[in-house]
Amino acid sequence: MHVMFEANRLLQAVEPAERQRFVGRLQQVELRKGQILHHIGSPAEWVYFPSRGLISVLSETVAGESVGCGIIGRDGAVGIFEACGSRRLFLTAIVRIAGEGVRASAATYRELFASSSGLRTAVHKNMEMLMMEARQFVVCNALHGVEARLARFILDALDRSKLEHALPLTQETLAQMLGAQRTTIASCMSKLQRNKVIRGGRGAVYVLDQQGLEQATCSCHETMEYARRAIQASNDASCEGALASA
Repeated sequence: MHVMFEANRLLQAVEPAERQRFVGRLQQVELRKGQILHHIGSPAEWVYFPSRGLISVLSETVAGESVGCGIIGRDGAVGIFEACGSRRLFLTAIVRIAGEGVRASAATYRELFASSSGLRTAVHKNMEMLMMEARQFVVCNALHGVEARLARFILDALDRSKLEHALPLTQETLAQMLGAQRTTIASCMSKLQRNKVIRGGRGAVYVLDQQGLEQATCSCHETMEYARRAIQASNDASCEGALASA
């Protein structure tokens, strides 16, 4: 019932009755590689729920410098916080791996968020995970080398895009997402290739040995996986639900 709700983890939490009410107000969309979904400073007019592919989120300085600060796949969405908050995007969201998804106008999303306790709980869990990742990335950038961070990013990108072995990502994109020089990324990829963990192609990374890639990554990958499992396994309702039943 209502297939568009099943492809994204947040939308999966919406109750059947609410799916029936809102199914005609959601739009299935193609996500094209290189497509900019949101520019920094733009109004939060749409919320995007990817079902396949990968979206990267970039933060910028007033001087125009930018660096990747996160990736979003079928377990998350773009604009879910801003649509209910400032109504303005302080980030740039770019499709890095083509795919598809569902989008809702900000007004429709706010109505759905208000009427679905399941969605609220899922969004709160997603927010908790994003906050945990942000803290862990600070640790990772301070303590771990680029090679280990690159291995972690490739594993994360595979998982969130739902691709199995090939990631259509260039060295330039990887450098932007990791805040590193392209030459440094090239050197790290060469080492991983010599160890027969990955193979680089024209604008793509092919994973040859996932277990070897897991061994090459830093401990942050295991830390975040542990946190993700614990957060998703929690049966507690969102704060509103807990307050209403108190």
